[in-house]
Amino acid sequence: MEPLAYLKEIEVGMRITGDGAIFFGLEEVNRAMQGGESVVELREGAVITTRVGEDADNVQLALTGYSIKVVVAERRESGKFGERKRWWQLW
Repeated sequence: MEPLAYLKEIEVGMRITGDGAIFFGLEEVNRAMQGGESVVELREGAVITTRVGEDADNVQLALTGYSIKVVVAERRESGKFGERKRWWQLW
């Protein structure tokens, strides 16, 4: 049987703090690619905000980062953990 592909989502992005920019998720994507996995899709993520002020009518937010989702295809050989077997293959 040929290998099966499983998809997993890795969130990557940047946060801006008083100490500078902090990147997250990049190392996990790089490890996946070095392990033979493939990036198959980029999905929209989120805007990261921080509350900086508030009055009776409004909340003031500051943009402090962003994230996107990287979809990676893991390759697993048939018969290994995670594969569903049909009922007749269990006997």
